[in-house]
Amino acid sequence: MRYASYSEKPLDYNLPGSSLINLEVLVIDLVCFPKFNSSFQKMSNLQTLIFDDCFICYLSNETFMNFPQNVKELQMRSCQYFFVVEIDALKYFPVLRILDISDTPISLSQALQMVYPLQNTNMDVINFHHVSVENSQIYPYDVILTPKLMEYISTICIKTLDISENSICSIRNKSLILFQHPQCFEQLILSANRFGLGYFISYFVSFVYRMTNLTLFDNSYVPLEYKNPQFLHDSQTLDLRVKDSRISNGNFEKPSFTFHIPKNLKYVRVSHVMARNYVQIIDISNTLLATLDFSYYNTDMFPRFICNGFNNLKYLDISGIESTKTFGQFPILKHLKILKMAHSQLYKLIPQNVTIFNWTTYLTSLDVSHNYLWYVGEKSFEGLNLLTSLNVSNNMFQTIPREIMSFAHLTELDLSFNLLSMLEDDLTAWINVQNKHFGHFKLYLQGNAFICTCETANFLIWIFDTKANLDMDKNYTCRLPGGGNNFTKNVTEDYHNYFAACNAEIWIKLGVSLLTSICFCIVCITLVYNFRWRILFYFHRKFLIIVEKGLEVNFKYDVYVSYSDDGASFIKNILQPTIEHRWGLRMCCEDRDFDVGASNLDVRARSIHKSRHIIFVITPSFITREWNRFEIERAKYEKFTKDLQKIVVIAHKTSIQNTPTELSTIWNDVCVIEWPEEGGELFTVWQKLRLWLF
Repeated sequence: MRYASYSEKPLDYNLPGSSLINLEVLVIDLVCFPKFNSSFQKMSNLQTLIFDDCFICYLSNETFMNFPQNVKELQMRSCQYFFVVEIDALKYFPVLRILDISDTPISLSQALQMVYPLQNTNMDVINFHHVSVENSQIYPYDVILTPKLMEYISTICIKTLDISENSICSIRNKSLILFQHPQCFEQLILSANRFGLGYFISYFVSFVYRMTNLTLFDNSYVPLEYKNPQFLHDSQTLDLRVKDSRISNGNFEKPSFTFHIPKNLKYVRVSHVMARNYVQIIDISNTLLATLDFSYYNTDMFPRFICNGFNNLKYLDISGIESTKTFGQFPILKHLKILKMAHSQLYKLIPQNVTIFNWTTYLTSLDVSHNYLWYVGEKSFEGLNLLTSLNVSNNMFQTIPREIMSFAHLTELDLSFNLLSMLEDDLTAWINVQNKHFGHFKLYLQGNAFICTCETANFLIWIFDTKANLDMDKNYTCRLPGGGNNFTKNVTEDYHNYFAACNAEIWIKLGVSLLTSICFCIVCITLVYNFRWRILFYFHRKFLIIVEKGLEVNFKYDVYVSYSDDGASFIKNILQPTIEHRWGLRMCCEDRDFDVGASNLDVRARSIHKSRHIIFVITPSFITREWNRFEIERAKYEKFTKDLQKIVVIAHKTSIQNTPTELSTIWNDVCVIEWPEEGGELFTVWQKLRLWLF
């Protein structure tokens, strides 16, 4: 056994440890005061320990004393209640590499003390995500990081550290950057806390530069400071005044500097931030940065990005930031494929008739949803020749801009939640062309103000007929001429009642087309059913010919027939007319095809070798025939060399038990037919024989 789970069984900590010596992963529940007996020590190969349903009340220094010391991964996620952790509880796991106590309410202060036994070790993952506790009298909800709290964890060489969503409200004495091994970090996640970096920003940047192997950095959802707050100027009149954003504490201009993205950093997320921005310029030159998420970066100033060399940026999200702030702030990004600019007030740039995306003309996916757009300028989307996906949902378009049809590679278009009453014929035709050219096209139309009238009848039919992939199962709400709403699928299915007065010819053409299609399908199905065997055999025959040509197989005969004198009339009068004249196959019969004067031995061996199949007609006198053993042995040889395809035995006027015993060694490869004298079974026998020979 390599994996065991006791999470859903009645709790029993007296596990048969001697029977679980090869166990590598153990999933078990934790009761309030757990006690693990010595049987757990026998699980000498245990690598991963997962506590699933966790109701522990107290984690003492002796709780894990009976576990083997080779455990490398410990998970105590989503425990239900606050519990006390003694400082040396993990001392029995000296080689621990992964510690995950995320969503367990023990407070970050306790979690940081918990790593006391892991000092000066190497850890792959320490996950302290959301370990804050709300109603503890011992530990406050708000956490202030101090050098004392960071004393133990700062000595550990950590690859991935997650301390997100822990209500960290302050950093004392630069305690966040006291780690002794910054070069170990590969992923650092600080999101959903409330601490600022202003007073030690330069030290923090220096610390980031020292994290030479860092590939992922996430510091999002930081609500520190509103951008232009309003304050009461007069408590009597409730007049408001706005503080000058240029003035900070002490009436000094805030400092600003250039931040150089570390070379190995690949993923950066600084999203949903409300704070002051101290970074004026961000340099992404000669870095591996591929993903950058600055969405909803609500600060007083948006930084300018520069690149004086190579850049690898492929994904950029600047949603939620006013487009007038971000416009012109980026260099040419040749490798950028995905750009998101939702909620960015693009409508402010459209009247300027500027080329908004001239800095990233290699885009394949663009999201400009939620931007109050009702039109676009001629130059607005200019240069996006490689675009394959465009999201313009949640805008105010009443008609689709013609510029969209200039995107020759577009295969996904989101028009949902606009003010469209229909799609024009030229746009639907263009969508059909795109779908036919690329083999797929995704179109999203949910939430538009469609109307079902004679003017939109062609559009409604197009929804039903198009091969493009539409959302909502092609069923949208539409407004009827007399008031009221209905669904496009209902209107289309009852098309005649809704649009009979619009154009009678459409209904006639539709009826004729449907009737013709049904008749054509019925005729095709009837023909296919009546000639199903001929069609099947024809294609099977063609396939075999192609395969044989590829394998350079050259057969002179299709079937070699081995028979005795009392079977000659059966061959001549029954088999030969059907196989040769009706089926078009060539048979080799000794009475007809053997050369006069040639050696009987040679001509039989050569004829069997040049035949695709062989049929043994077993009659009462076949067992005493002179050549039957030779022909059987030759057939077995050709079968083993894979030149002979089918060996068929037909028992005629005798029992199948009279078959020569020489065939017993290849009986699994023999196709047997017991020939009926008459009756309905003959048809089945002929079809079976034909299927084998073809």
